[in-house]
Amino acid sequence: MDDKKSNEDLLGEHNSTSIIECAARCQKECSFYGFNPNMKKCRTHKKIFTSGKSNESGWRYYLNNVIIIDCKDLQADGYFNSGVYEIYPSGTITSPVQAYCDMTKMGGGWTAIQKRITGSLSFDRTWTEYKNGFGSPEQDVWIGNDVIHQLTKENPSSLYVSISLQNGTTLYEMYDGFSVSDEAGKYQLFLAGPATRTLGDSMLDTGDSNRDLSGMYFSTPDRDNDRYSANCADLSYIRGGWWFNYCGFAHLNGLWSSESWRWPWYRTVMVGISVNGTTMMIRRH
Repeated sequence: MDDKKSNEDLLGEHNSTSIIECAARCQKECSFYGFNPNMKKCRTHKKIFTSGKSNESGWRYYLNNVIIIDCKDLQADGYFNSGVYEIYPSGTITSPVQAYCDMTKMGGGWTAIQKRITGSLSFDRTWTEYKNGFGSPEQDVWIGNDVIHQLTKENPSSLYVSISLQNGTTLYEMYDGFSVSDEAGKYQLFLAGPATRTLGDSMLDTGDSNRDLSGMYFSTPDRDNDRYSANCADLSYIRGGWWFNYCGFAHLNGLWSSESWRWPWYRTVMVGISVNGTTMMIRRH
């Protein structure tokens, strides 16, 4: 960074509790701002003095009104360690979301939308809870259907699904296309083009049109949007929110560590008692 140039353009350096507060300081006369989360410091600049990166440890710089939408943005901005970060899927600094970012698998830049690691968190939840999200991103979490919609509504994305088993094996699948509609559209799921990996496909082209999940609506125990005569999400061997058809061959939100959790991923993982962890992550193209 050119210190002389940055000092000439510096409008001010302030104590700041968050990047939201820092961005709020960047008014009409400000074109560029920096935030250091370790120092809790904010800098506002009149002009853009760098392409968007700084060599100063801990400082990150942003164009005014340019928001970090997802983990791919963070990776592009020089963050290469996996962990929990603040993102802004809605495109506004007033709606931050804590998300786990995987910066290593398949090139990194993945935003986790579902994680089950400890099994201590119940996924037998209501429509509103799935809408808003629940859990902790560093452990067990559903990021929220509204957030999933925001992340995918204008960004063609890939979906990465992994299941780790009690025997230490981890299996995964990737889908080239993934998006979810808004609440008015019942969070309808759209999938495209999996390349068969070690887990196999139990969502898109299962060989049974009554089990394929692309085009299906989201259901919860208190909101029945599937094609089955009963509510799949409310059945004793399913229990949990998901996209259901005539029920289905895949369901990662079942009753943890239970023989009643049937078909987490049909043909590959037949009963939930064998599951040690699950992850769903997305990355825009």
